[in-house]
Amino acid sequence: MKKITLSLVGISLLFLATSLSLDLSKDESKIAVHCFEFRVTCAGKSGFYDTVQASSWGEATKVINAKYPNCKATQVKQKDC
Repeated sequence: MKKITLSLVGISLLFLATSLSLDLSKDESKIAVHCFEFRVTCAGKSGFYDTVQASSWGEATKVINAKYPNCKATQVKQKDC
């Protein structure tokens, strides 16, 4: 009887540990993505607006600067996509 009880307790703990680890891995993948709108001004041209998706303002700035390397980009607004 003790062997069966210990086995059931062990299986229950294993199941609990597995379900908790799966739940934690789901939380890590839920990185919020926002839309950042920038006013882009290039030399000799009129300005325009462009929107990029990123998880942070720093990442959005890197993306917009890589997209338009010789232009000046100023963030206008941020919103959820």
